Amino acid sequence: MSNLQLKLVYSLFRFIIGYIAFCCSNKIPCGQCKCTEVRAKCFGLNFIPKLPPTINILILNNNILTLINRRSFRNISSINLTTLCFDNNSIEIIQADAFHDFKYIAELNITGERFLNKTSLKFSFLSLTITTIQKLGLENNNWNELPNDMFKYLSGANLTVSLRYNLFNTLNSSVFSPICNLKKLQVTYNEIVNVDVIGLRTTEYLDLSNNNIYAIPNFCKTSDESFVPHLKYLSLAYNAIRTINKESFKCLNSLKDLIMDGNRFRRLDNNIFALLHNLRKLAMGVNQQLKQIAPFAFNSSSLQVLHLYSNHFQYSESKFKKKRFNPRTIFQTIPNLTELDLSQNYMNDYDIVQELFSSTRNIQKLTLISSFISAIPEEILRSMPNIKSLNLQGNEIELWDKSLFENLPSMRELYLGGNNIHVINETSFPASLLKSLEVLELSGNQYRCTCEIKWFLDTIRMTNLSTKMQKKWPSRYTCYYPEHLRFTRLADYFPTIAECNSLNIVYLIIITGCSSVLILLFCVIMTFKCQINFKNALYLFRLKQRIKHGYYRLESSDDFEYDAFVVYCDADRLWVHGVLLKQLEHCNLNICVHLRDFDAGDTIINNIGNYMAKSWKIIVVLSNNFAKSEWCQWEIDLVQERRRRQGKEVLILIMYQQIDSKHMITPLKTLLDTTPYLSYKEGFGEYLFWNAVIKDINKP
Repeated sequence: MSNLQLKLVYSLFRFIIGYIAFCCSNKIPCGQCKCTEVRAKCFGLNFIPKLPPTINILILNNNILTLINRRSFRNISSINLTTLCFDNNSIEIIQADAFHDFKYIAELNITGERFLNKTSLKFSFLSLTITTIQKLGLENNNWNELPNDMFKYLSGANLTVSLRYNLFNTLNSSVFSPICNLKKLQVTYNEIVNVDVIGLRTTEYLDLSNNNIYAIPNFCKTSDESFVPHLKYLSLAYNAIRTINKESFKCLNSLKDLIMDGNRFRRLDNNIFALLHNLRKLAMGVNQQLKQIAPFAFNSSSLQVLHLYSNHFQYSESKFKKKRFNPRTIFQTIPNLTELDLSQNYMNDYDIVQELFSSTRNIQKLTLISSFISAIPEEILRSMPNIKSLNLQGNEIELWDKSLFENLPSMRELYLGGNNIHVINETSFPASLLKSLEVLELSGNQYRCTCEIKWFLDTIRMTNLSTKMQKKWPSRYTCYYPEHLRFTRLADYFPTIAECNSLNIVYLIIITGCSSVLILLFCVIMTFKCQINFKNALYLFRLKQRIKHGYYRLESSDDFEYDAFVVYCDADRLWVHGVLLKQLEHCNLNICVHLRDFDAGDTIINNIGNYMAKSWKIIVVLSNNFAKSEWCQWEIDLVQERRRRQGKEVLILIMYQQIDSKHMITPLKTLLDTTPYLSYKEGFGEYLFWNAVIKDINKP
């Protein structure tokens, strides 16, 4: 072999060795564990093996290590561990000398050790270095209480403690009193009902979310002195708290962040946060029982961030007239508000929305996701000259005035994805805005792939606009119209100049004529085939007209316990329970049926009368079985009486099965002749039927 060949082989060998070393640089062999340069994870063992000396994070997961002591770590006693995690190792005892050789442990996590003796764990803290340990995680161990002196050997520590995913019913904070500097405490995902905070005098961060707390804890030692004078962050989210008053947060002078999402508030009174003089962020989302917000409920000169998302609150003219809220004042008393999230509420009243934001001049971030907005009032953005981020995703916006986005020099993020936008053209956004934006999100809209969108596509291809559309371009930008291009990516649509010129007049006449014939033929066929669907569509149209013109004599739906009471024959039970109830309750409607909701022990006659009175509407499911039933005929008399008192709008008649003439009794015929009804037909047109039923039940 020549010298040249030897050199080539040698070079190739060096390249292969170097490539392997490069590919495996993050992997270090360590026996039965998986290791990177600083981290080792061991599982399926009954001992702790030798590990590389560079390891400082050790995770022991799903092993059999019933006894942990100093001898257990003999193979790694010289390693400078900073993080040690036990997870589901069937540990029963941890002895007092267990951590003697590890002087630098800053984080100790003991998770899923359901057989662990807590007293032995207490004594094991003796072997921790008090000046080094910073974080202690005792999660998912099925504990329902702790010894009173659990932390006596951690008295000098500057510590964060987590007790998540246990079974505590009461938070006895005196357990933490020995810790001289407990900075952060997390006791989330337990079953806590009662809370005392006496032992949390140094705590700055307290998370009690996802428990069963029904009342806000007492934070006051005396009228002026606080149990938690340093508390800056408090979360009581996803509990069962029903009321807040002015005194609830009286002794929390240092509090900056208050998280109250997912509770059961029905009303928010005036000035309930006024005593929180340093409050910066308030979250009150996912409170779907919220019915009333007082005019000055959020009165706070320090508040900067307010989250009221997913409350399903109706910001409408009708609710304003009922004094459920006041759009003029609701945000007026928050002069320093810079971030507001009102997503997943009802904000489709143009005038109310315009008034709602008339006093939010300092807003920099506004989020209104899935809020049923169909039009953006021009005055909204004019009253927010400093806005940087506007999120209107998941609404029903199709068009906006070309001047809407003018004169917004601070705007950097604009989210309009998931709306009904068909076309983006040169008048949609000012050139100055497109230049200054850092994020422009327009995915998930119903784009028309016609010549109208050519400007938008050309701009994307010739500029850096696609870099501002995040990672959703081009996959989430598709054609919706015409039909033959549906689901085609906009990036794959290339309209030419020739295609976008005027169509040949002859072709236009031919296409128009053929289309007219096809439409006429389609209408004739549909008239014969879809009589039931046409009747249901007419029913839905009349319903919308009545709602539009306010022809409702019923009292407010909020006054009723149930949205609807179902009258039906027992022979039709399978359809009522398996189809009707499933559809209605999927739309968050509260439906009453006798097999499930009636009071045990009371007579059926009393039950029917009582629960009809508690229901906003009466649904009658008609069929041959219904017409033949004497009991159902008696219920028809009750239905007729309710109709005479409150009008025909109170009834929703559903013809589940056409009634034969031989079963048509006089009261039933009278009811059908005087009251519009819907006919159920499975398959084509079924969506129209359910839409009509749900809109008829829903609050007008």
